[in-house]
Amino acid sequence: MKPLPTQKRALLKRSSLVNAAQIEFANAGYELATAKSIAQRAGVATGTFYQYFNTKCEILRVIAIQRNEELRDQLEWKAIESVKDRLSVEDFFKQNLVYIYNFHSVNPQLHQVLEQRRELDSELSELMDQGDQVLHEKIISLVQSFNLDKPEVVAQNLFAMAEGIIHRHVFHRSELDSNDVISVGAKMLAQYFMSTK
Repeated sequence: MKPLPTQKRALLKRSSLVNAAQIEFANAGYELATAKSIAQRAGVATGTFYQYFNTKCEILRVIAIQRNEELRDQLEWKAIESVKDRLSVEDFFKQNLVYIYNFHSVNPQLHQVLEQRRELDSELSELMDQGDQVLHEKIISLVQSFNLDKPEVVAQNLFAMAEGIIHRHVFHRSELDSNDVISVGAKMLAQYFMSTK
């Protein structure tokens, strides 16, 4: 990847290209989005795109990095340390499911482009795996705070269940109320901790 520019004006141009790329990938899909269409949407010349990015693959990787950072910074993981009694586990899951739900529902088409390209771009796959690993490690921390057997296996299953709850509702049309889906999902995820008293 090209290095980050140091001047404020250049950083703003680069940022506007990244924002434009998110919209282009979501609206047109990866194949139809081009350096030219991204630059046009950002209000700059196509040559400006190439000042900051070598390819559209690269800008998609930058988007993945930014999404990973947003997830890592915004989720209330400090709640893990404060989960002392089993009843507060449900609140922990609900709080984080709400955030992850909103994160995915803001731009579901972009998420789908990232998931599709993940299979074809090993660098993008590695970046997205790193984001998943951060979430997985936080869930392992929660499981370990309860001294449960096989914390890695429990965390893997909880992660898969939470992902399924969110993805199923966001990416498949449903008449179900999202608040109900999240509340019941949090209860189900917390139930494992209740049943292992």
